[in-house]
Amino acid sequence: MTDNIIFICKYYKPSDKYNAKQEDKIRKREFLSCNGSYNYVSYVDTGSLDSVPKDYTEYIGNSEKSCGVFSAKGLLNDDEKRELREMLRNTQSCIWDCVISFREEFGDEYCRDYEQAYNFLKKELPKFFTRAGLDKDNIVWYAGLHENTENKHIHISFFEKEPQFMKNNKTLSYHSGKIPKDVLITSKLIFEKALTNKTAEIVKLRKDLKEEFNGSTNIFEMTRSLKRKFLKLYSQIPKTGRVSYDSENMEFLKNEIDKLTESIIYSNKEMKMKYINYKTQISNLKIWQNKNYKHIPDKYNPEIYHKDLMRRLGNKTIQTALEIGKIKNNLDSITTHTKRDRFFKKRQRKRQLEYLFSCLDYYKQQEQYEMIEFHRFLEKLEAYREEKDYEL
Repeated sequence: MTDNIIFICKYYKPSDKYNAKQEDKIRKREFLSCNGSYNYVSYVDTGSLDSVPKDYTEYIGNSEKSCGVFSAKGLLNDDEKRELREMLRNTQSCIWDCVISFREEFGDEYCRDYEQAYNFLKKELPKFFTRAGLDKDNIVWYAGLHENTENKHIHISFFEKEPQFMKNNKTLSYHSGKIPKDVLITSKLIFEKALTNKTAEIVKLRKDLKEEFNGSTNIFEMTRSLKRKFLKLYSQIPKTGRVSYDSENMEFLKNEIDKLTESIIYSNKEMKMKYINYKTQISNLKIWQNKNYKHIPDKYNPEIYHKDLMRRLGNKTIQTALEIGKIKNNLDSITTHTKRDRFFKKRQRKRQLEYLFSCLDYYKQQEQYEMIEFHRFLEKLEAYREEKDYEL
């Protein structure tokens, strides 16, 4: 199968880094660094091959037409072009020269004009610089879409603003220029995905699933059986350390979190259908990628989209489990306090009753004692009267 995209990326060091035998590289560096009246900025801007070195034209094709030179800010005006040429003449950085060429039908559909080329590069080039080990904020780039050929293609050139790499002698230097081969191969896949928007439906479904999942974890609308599952998870969550889905001390719980996450998804018919569609889209992307890009590193396997969804939803599952567990702990605390309070009051009432009964018993004994003493007094009084009567 013919590739939809061909990606070529070369770099040229400052001229004084080459010896006399490397005249071709010196000449190309001179052309790229705008040291002649007709230079690479002019070529990218106009597409005219007049005065372009012959060995350079061998890989860029025939006479072309350009949409004009542009950067991240859009099409450059004359002052901005002059400023760009001045920067290129003075830089000691490597200057990279890249071409992204499209199969005819592919280019006509996905990169047919300046707007598509500009939006594509503005979004994807910073990511490419990062993958290549460059600081995207330390890069000056410009490009032009050449569209008057059988295969539309974009010329891109870039260089570093400042040296940022520390040498052994502890002095700052520019990047060596070499970009890893796997980065270039991977970038072809990423560029095609971006232009065709192959992941758009996956990203949309992921967003929808996240929003609906968040609504399905409303604690106050949750069934008892689901709450019990969350409480079971809560009881297993470590009480110290980070408790996010990807944290090391939660690794042993990932399967349990995924099962609970999927049980929530499958409890909602609409969300279940979207989830199945999401996995189908990932499967289709995997088939396409295996067919067209067989040797892509595992980190770009389409399965990363499913792992990413489970991570996002898994964090919400953990958060919900922690919320439910906290509520249960608070209720247990209140219940325990109430039980203690009731026990205390009951004991107090018992003590009060015991005290009351002891008081009543005391008063009863006092009354009995007083009655006995009163009877004794009456007896004595009666004896006294009898004695007086006898004397009379």
